[in-house]
Amino acid sequence: MMICDAHIHVGYYPRIGYEELIYYSPRRVAGVINRCGVSEFIVSSTCAQMKEIGIDDIVREAREMKRLCGTRVHIFFWLSGHLYDLDRGLHWIESGLFDGVKFHNDETPWIMNRKSDLYKILDRIAQSGMPVFFHGGINQGSRPLQLAEVAKEYPDMRFCIAHCRPMSEVVRVISENPNVWTDTAYMRLEDFKLLCAYDWRNRLMFGTDLPVWQAHENCSLTRRYREYCMSFKKTGLEGSAIKAFKEFLNTQKKGI
Repeated sequence: MMICDAHIHVGYYPRIGYEELIYYSPRRVAGVINRCGVSEFIVSSTCAQMKEIGIDDIVREAREMKRLCGTRVHIFFWLSGHLYDLDRGLHWIESGLFDGVKFHNDETPWIMNRKSDLYKILDRIAQSGMPVFFHGGINQGSRPLQLAEVAKEYPDMRFCIAHCRPMSEVVRVISENPNVWTDTAYMRLEDFKLLCAYDWRNRLMFGTDLPVWQAHENCSLTRRYREYCMSFKKTGLEGSAIKAFKEFLNTQKKGI
């Protein structure tokens, strides 16, 4: 079972039944995806949300992920407001470890309170050709229609509005913006069948949000991951999702 996963995390994450955050290390996450036959994946670190974590820590973690998974892994730098304030020059780009950048408005209110900073960052990222992930959802600052306004300002930059929610709004954004993709991260299994009712313009990627399930339920990550992959495969969208993944990363033009 080979599949491309556009939405995975390493780092500290809540787990049901535990008071302290649990560290999902690169080795632990790599073990799950190796057992499940993932050919390529995009990963970002939830450590970015923690004030105790610095840029050097994120870089070290990325190096470990690259050591374990090589060219299969595409690491996105989760850029929190905290990490941006530590390095407004974005010098971590020069490490060559990162293939893109992720923003999460629920963690840092980029759209609501720091839009000028967001545009400065995007201006710098545009020079590198990196794609961008936005956390998408129903909260103010994360609505797909709001995020689409940012995408319109950078028509040559590739954006993913993650989580495909609200689905009808995401479909509209994709139809109107050729530089916007989405993914299925943490979608309910019963909602997979709804995907087939829409034309995704070959810009729907498969994503899981691993290890999110353990924050809400007692489960084996490997077993839950396999279930998620198999449920998506039943939609018949796996082939187009792999194509979307590669075009979002632009790996075909890079010869990867």
